Amino acid sequence: MAILRTENGPQRGKMTSLANLTPRELEILLLVVAGKTNKAIAREISISAKTVEFHLENIDTKFGLRTHLRAGLWAIQQGLEAQPREIPS
Repeated sequence: MAILRTENGPQRGKMTSLANLTPRELEILLLVVAGKTNKAIAREISISAKTVEFHLENIDTKFGLRTHLRAGLWAIQQGLEAQPREIPS
């Protein structure tokens, strides 16, 4: 079972595989890992920011996570790789 280390100790997820995500949830999680905001994600995949939030809440629930940051970190631990992005100066 996947374990996330948090400031309060280990947190065990309910599910341990990225295969438990829908294609849309995986797409959104990849964009989160790439550092995109909810608004940027919404623009990029042509959905509303509320819909992005809905999918992120589903991801958090599926894996027993309390924040999107933890979801992103968990995804990286599971081997999900984000594409590098350029940071504006």
